[in-house]
Amino acid sequence: MEKATIRFDLDNTIGEVHNHLYGANLEHIGQAIYGGVWAEMLRDRKFAGNDHMYTTASEGLHNIHPSIGVVAPWEALNPHYENVRYVHDNTTFYTGRQSQRITIRNKDGESHGIQQVGLYLQAGKEYNVRVVLRGEGQAVDIQLGDNSWVLSSIGEEWQTYTHTFTVDSLVENGAFSISITTGTLWIGCASVMPADNIKGFRADLIEALKDWSPTHLRWPGGNFVSAYHWQFAIGDRDLRPAYLDPAWWLWESNDMGTDEFIDLCHLIGCEPVLTINMGDGTIEEAVAWVEYCNGDATTTYGKLRTDNGYPDPHNVNVWFVGNEQFGNWQVGHVDAETYAHRYIEFASAMRQVDNTLTLIGVGVPSNLYGHWNEQVLNIAGDQMDQLSVHYYSIRTEKWDTPPSPEHLFLPKIAASYEVGQMLDATLDIMDEHTDQPLPIAFDEWNTFYGAKSPDYIEDYNLADALYTGSLLNACINRADRIKYSAIYHLTNVMACYIVSPLYEWQPISLGRGGGWVPVSIIEATNPPTVIKSPPTLVLELMTKYRGSKAIHSEVTCNTISSPSAGNLPAFEAIPMIDVSATIDPDTGQIFISIVNCNVNDSVEIEFTGLDNTSIYTAHIVSGETPTAINTFDAPQTVSIDVQHNVALPLVVLPHSYVMLVSQKHFEN
Repeated sequence: MEKATIRFDLDNTIGEVHNHLYGANLEHIGQAIYGGVWAEMLRDRKFAGNDHMYTTASEGLHNIHPSIGVVAPWEALNPHYENVRYVHDNTTFYTGRQSQRITIRNKDGESHGIQQVGLYLQAGKEYNVRVVLRGEGQAVDIQLGDNSWVLSSIGEEWQTYTHTFTVDSLVENGAFSISITTGTLWIGCASVMPADNIKGFRADLIEALKDWSPTHLRWPGGNFVSAYHWQFAIGDRDLRPAYLDPAWWLWESNDMGTDEFIDLCHLIGCEPVLTINMGDGTIEEAVAWVEYCNGDATTTYGKLRTDNGYPDPHNVNVWFVGNEQFGNWQVGHVDAETYAHRYIEFASAMRQVDNTLTLIGVGVPSNLYGHWNEQVLNIAGDQMDQLSVHYYSIRTEKWDTPPSPEHLFLPKIAASYEVGQMLDATLDIMDEHTDQPLPIAFDEWNTFYGAKSPDYIEDYNLADALYTGSLLNACINRADRIKYSAIYHLTNVMACYIVSPLYEWQPISLGRGGGWVPVSIIEATNPPTVIKSPPTLVLELMTKYRGSKAIHSEVTCNTISSPSAGNLPAFEAIPMIDVSATIDPDTGQIFISIVNCNVNDSVEIEFTGLDNTSIYTAHIVSGETPTAINTFDAPQTVSIDVQHNVALPLVVLPHSYVMLVSQKHFEN
């Protein structure tokens, strides 16, 4: 068994551990929002996308697609090229610039319409259905699974119809359909939601999120924000226009906007954090958003919020002024000097609306991207409250075949060591170019090794959990300078929580005004379920068990080595024990976060500077191997084990994380 010693100095605290160290990102990407946190079951429910054209890649006389004119992922129900015509109608529409039209050309006594498959319908569950229709007085048959709802006469003006279905038996790949036998019908939009949704959000996910309750959520991006216009996502959800997002090439319905995001934060008990659009957005747009969120009903946009059903201000204090404007992948990519001057203009205008805002500027790791930090801080550093840094470890996601989990587990564990080096290098550059110490907002971080467009699913394992623990240890051990931290991402996309059913995706005219479309759910899918990835368990523990002051600690232990992987270099000597500690100054209770990076051996740890007669509670995240993973079939493979009345010295299992909580309170 290996040996280690940790020395604590209770009289010498590093600084305040900010509440913002324990957060997450939530971006409109992949299946994060729609098919993730949001309970809507239909894809492209507003018929904004492209239609099917041919059964092969290009035109021919005999390969007309049976669903031509039907907006994907919807399909023709009982198609007949001569008897029924489908049109993505850009003249008559309810929302945006398009509706779905069905015209019976020749009555044949049969029903024709559209359907969407891939709906997992649970026995005994209620589903709320809503459709916005315009017709010619004909009857319309609406079906969900085996259940039917007939509307006897649809008038010539747009009207909303609602109904609640109760599904009698399980249908793993159910369909929702709308059909007619005569005339022309326009469908403006449609919706199918489980009746147990909570303000539009999935009830099972809300319950799971409460186990962690991140201290804050940063929204709506990420790259997505640089072409996001918040004013199109407020008010009546059915009237909000859908559009093709140029960041991720997905159809955005605007169903989850500012007010819904605030609802989500209230439901799980976290602070909302917003990022403004500095890509194709304007100062006027940013200022109006601040007023919409924080102004009272006497202001123009505060009154608009009130009219939308939210009389109390949202009180959003923390705002990121842009996202990754240094990158050529970003809408609105600019040079450093241009960004700095634009930051000053945006920040000044936003503070005129609310002078209590915390504003965070766009930064980079160390001094990359053409000495970005140096130039930005020289111009605008004194106008910033914090500087944003994004850093993803490993970076093999663009390889055709990423390395195996067996090759990656040591680099993952070692990657947090490089993160610490990056943070220190960044702080050194910042201090050279600011008059006063400026804190870091480490607002996007994670390992990134296999996730690919459009779903960006990662199979995070126990090694990723150890990376998470060590990375947060690095932040706590620099608590005097790092005031904000947020893992990327919350749901499905490189996520803390995986939510099923998961989609199958298809490119529709990608590159010519099309995009990625979730066409169905994967075969042999799981029922609606939420599982936690191993890193989430560490986040739960570090968020729940913490003091407000960081304590200096010093570790004496042997080292491990790690091979290179992706953009991560090899390391010859990394301490096998990684630690941070916090204390509650009011009670003296101590919380010690420990990662055993040794994948083969347990480590016996002696503690100095503490009363070794004290008893502790140990919360342990471990598994049989560092590649252990939670799946829908085995969601508890990696879990939290709690051991009470633990005495020192402490034995820490190989490849494990421990949150050690003192039962006795210490004086400091």
